[in-house]
Amino acid sequence: MEQRRFKRRVKVVVLGNAEAGKSTLIKTLIPDSINIEYKGRTIALDFGVIEKNGIRFHIFGTPGQRRFEIVRDVISEGADLFIYVFDPSLGISRYDSEVISLLKEKRLKGFFFINLRESSGRDLNVEKELSTLLKPKNYHFVFGSAKDSDIKKDILDELLNLL
Repeated sequence: MEQRRFKRRVKVVVLGNAEAGKSTLIKTLIPDSINIEYKGRTIALDFGVIEKNGIRFHIFGTPGQRRFEIVRDVISEGADLFIYVFDPSLGISRYDSEVISLLKEKRLKGFFFINLRESSGRDLNVEKELSTLLKPKNYHFVFGSAKDSDIKKDILDELLNLL
């Protein structure tokens, strides 16, 4: 059996506050991904692999609780790209601000996935606050529901555009 060759392997780290929808998004992108959790909360990581256009994306999800920040830091090491999952109904927390500052400091390329849940619509105030927090960098935003399988194309297209 001949093994498929990939042009490139890319490490993508998925970050965000607790309950933002990181694990849900990864499960939507990669249904057979793994999740190490305890009582419904990710305590170590999510992991899955997805391929597009000869590129193999290794997707690593991080826990969003502050007490697991060492796990987040270890998983993030060596990442090529990031996806920051943000739930506008939760608002911008101090945790969000700290992690976003770290991403800017590391100059890691990525984008923000704004997880629109059924009860939350597109909140222009949160979008404006996030844009202010992200300056001077111009990051892209992808809007959708982490539960909607149609979001897969938009996410993969955005990852490919960043390469």
